[in-house]
Formats: sequence, structure tokens, C-alpha cells
Amino acid sequence: MRKSSLVALFLIAPMTVQAGVYSCDVDGRKVYQSTPCNAGDVPLAIERPVGIETPAAPEETRSIEEIKRELAEKRARNQQIKERRAEEARRNMEIKQAIRGRDVIVGMNKEEVLSAWGRPDNMSSSLDSGFAMEHWIYSGRYYPRHVYFKNGVVISVTE
Repeated sequence: MRKSSLVALFLIAPMTVQAGVYSCDVDGRKVYQSTPCNAGDVPLAIERPVGIETPAAPEETRSIEEIKRELAEKRARNQQIKERRAEEARRNMEIKQAIRGRDVIVGMNKEEVLSAWGRPDNMSSSLDSGFAMEHWIYSGRYYPRHVYFKNGVVISVTE
């Protein structure tokens, strides 16, 4: 009887859990942490300031129409994100296929052109209306190939 009373008392009694905060000096700086700095350290006493209460949550005053409109907008944004990701995946696949086929296409970056055709025989660069423009020339057996870049992205290829 006595053991069961003690067990019931322990189960019913509210248990409070408090995390201790310790103040330590590390390399001349004051650091606060949840573990003692040295053996035997005592946690700081932190008390709730007088007169400060937790603010009440604002009441929900949105109408059903507003909630439906927000939900529709969120669905539209998610659809746009899905479409953009699908377009990026399609474009990445197209570029990978072009590199495998030793082709250069509009939209490639410099590294991708180097992967497809290697280093150019001649290069020139300029600044046009605030855009970095580059022209790469590949000498061929029968005719030269030209690649034009705007801010590091292919805008034109001439073979």
C-alpha cells in the first residue's frame, strides 16, 4: 500500500524541467551555454521581468473569401514554380544532349561551350551598354565557327 502511494504521488506530482544557463569566459568573450563551463558551476538565476506578460494572439478576422483567394494565389505560385522547374530540367537535358553531340546552342554558358568544342582559337571581349560581350572563334577545316556571349551566356552561334 505504501509503495503504491509513493508511485501514485510521483505520477501525479507536477514535474518542472528547467534548462540551466551558464555564463563562461572564452577567449575574453562572455559566452552563454546550456552546459557548465567547469565542474561545479551553478546556473544563472533567470527571472521573468515584472509586469511583462505574453501578448495574446491576434484574433483571426479573415473572411472565407480572403482565405480562398490566398489559397488560389498560393496554388498559382506553386504551379508556376513547377512549370519553371520542368522548363529548367528540359533545358538542362537539351544542353547535355548538345554537349554529347558536340554542338553549341543558345543559352549555354562558357563552361558548357568549352565542354562541347574545347578552347577557342581566338577570343575578344568588350563592354556594350553595361553588358559583357565576348566573341569566340573556332578555326575549322573549311570555315570558322563563331560563338557570341552576353554576360557569359551564348546568344548566337554561327557555323
